[in-house]
Amino acid sequence: MNKNFSIVIPTHNRYNKLRNLLESIKNVNPLGLEEIIIVDDSYPKLKIEKDFPSLKIKRIEFDERLFISKAKNYGWKNAKSDLIYFIDDDNVVEKHTFTPIIDRLVESKQIGALVPAVLYKSRPELVWVYATPLSKDRWSHILIGRNRTRNAKLENRFLDTDALANASIIKRSVLELTQGFEEKLKVNSSADLCLRIKKLGLKVYAYTGSFIYHDVSPPNCFGWWAEHGSQDSQRVCHEIKDWILLMKFLHYNDNLFVFHATLRSLRFLVPNTLAYLFKGKKPASLIKSLFVGYFDGFSQAFKFKYNRYNIN
Repeated sequence: MNKNFSIVIPTHNRYNKLRNLLESIKNVNPLGLEEIIIVDDSYPKLKIEKDFPSLKIKRIEFDERLFISKAKNYGWKNAKSDLIYFIDDDNVVEKHTFTPIIDRLVESKQIGALVPAVLYKSRPELVWVYATPLSKDRWSHILIGRNRTRNAKLENRFLDTDALANASIIKRSVLELTQGFEEKLKVNSSADLCLRIKKLGLKVYAYTGSFIYHDVSPPNCFGWWAEHGSQDSQRVCHEIKDWILLMKFLHYNDNLFVFHATLRSLRFLVPNTLAYLFKGKKPASLIKSLFVGYFDGFSQAFKFKYNRYNIN
């Protein structure tokens, strides 16, 4: 397999952050980059590719909102490379974002996807997350290194992960076998794809010798944990719905699923509700969307009762 790759960037109403990402890609000028596919459902539209003539950008416009999972699928299906690097639009890259992780993916037939370590853009000495394996009870992900100073003992190695976080590089053949991201999970489908890749018998790791930088507020102010949702009520609705469906996939035979899921969801429902009340753009709309997503999630969850990931 050659080392040429395509970058896929889904974007929605974040042109300033997208511009920062494209500027960082231009500055790195990564070896083997064949194209950048931007899947854009923003309103109003901006032909941002005109500001980056040195980059081979193909921007696919949609008038209706796709949400992240569907946008990523459009992206990789329109890309021409055998390696697809998905990058969320609120990140920036540097020289180690590409070559180390691509080399390791290409060298191994057993690895289907890799994830770079994520640091804070504004505080690069601080870890946003190294890896996200599931907890033993499978009701949450363990955020390795979260909000801690970088740890040399955890870097330049493979760490087990069960989600694909802010960025991931995936072999096209693997995307074809899995049919890509599950569009029923409109926003947060990366854990589902990660587990389905593992179901094929392939490995998925975080490789902490490559880094990407998340352009979000560090944990030094109230509401930092709900920064995305506090500006986007539609996203809030789908994020809670996606979590409930993922938990149902993982606990398909739990007869007390509603009780157990509700109990565990309080860990983020309560702090998120407070963040939306005091930091949200439209608090009433955000909280309404949160509870609409909560009830819709459970209504859909009852349709699923099978072992999606071959988990015992």
